Amino acid sequence: MAAQLRIKINRQRQARFPSKTLKALGVKPGDYLVLSKDGIDWKIRSKMIDLSKLAPLQNKVPENFKPFDLQKWRDQPKDYVHLRD
Repeated sequence: MAAQLRIKINRQRQARFPSKTLKALGVKPGDYLVLSKDGIDWKIRSKMIDLSKLAPLQNKVPENFKPFDLQKWRDQPKDYVHLRD
């Protein structure tokens, strides 16, 4: 039997997920979740980067380019008011 999670929607139509659920999905503040319909069922998953779409860009990155450390950026405190999509 699949695990189930009951989520309540508040008056502002917002859902609140338990931290264990978000950790299992691998999402953090600012990340996206995707809700998709599979037949009669709805599924929720994290929106991950499709690395296969990045392959055509590999020859355009300079050799001395330092990779972006996403985890380090996520761990730094941010002013979310000034961050935009």
